[in-house]
Amino acid sequence: MLVCKYGGDVQDRHQDNPAFLNKRFNLFHSCDEIAQVVRQVFSDEQVKIALLEKFYLNPSTELSSALEIHKEFEYFFTAGGRFQNIHIDIPPKFLSFVIYIPEAPLPEKEERANATILYDKALAPHHRARFVPNSMCVFAPHYYSYHGFASTMDRDVLVMFYVHRGELAAWRDARRGAPETPPFTDVLDAIERKLRAFPLIEFGVDEVRLRDERRSCRVNAPQGRVLRDITLPGSALPGV
Repeated sequence: MLVCKYGGDVQDRHQDNPAFLNKRFNLFHSCDEIAQVVRQVFSDEQVKIALLEKFYLNPSTELSSALEIHKEFEYFFTAGGRFQNIHIDIPPKFLSFVIYIPEAPLPEKEERANATILYDKALAPHHRARFVPNSMCVFAPHYYSYHGFASTMDRDVLVMFYVHRGELAAWRDARRGAPETPPFTDVLDAIERKLRAFPLIEFGVDEVRLRDERRSCRVNAPQGRVLRDITLPGSALPGV
């Protein structure tokens, strides 16, 4: 990671916040041994099933075989004093991974301050996935998988996603040439299709719950973002 970070061959990462740029180093086609081993482990069918079973109802081998690591398999470098808008990941992503790689062990205060912030339905922040070396945050994107982060120091992570090939193709087709405008039904339709075909343990097959959560989804900006006009209580993310 350090070779990539300081080697000069990093790219701009635009999608986190319009106020600043973060940096990325993409590993999708990397021949680096460590990157290849990570990809190989997380591409193993037994590993995929074991991870899916923590979130999805009776995941099938058909589902696991349809999932692949997305091209956004990359080191993600953020300087101190920055933040990421609250958002949900795109519907074709079935599991999202953030592996924490600080350059040195940190005091608990910094681990908490640089956590992946998981927001509840009221958009109250919870600093549960702390920035601890060699640890990982994993979650399944859905209607209220709101998350983001703030940084007080260099925040270096490896990000990875399982995407469903069929759902990704359908998502691209649905969005081709179509502007993202309120009420963002393209996002809601894609989430609903995914949850009906591949139920989450959290939602089950409860029809009323699905309708209620769709109606309550707080995405109100392009790219699955949730924008606020006030500072969230207890958050380091002003104005989002």
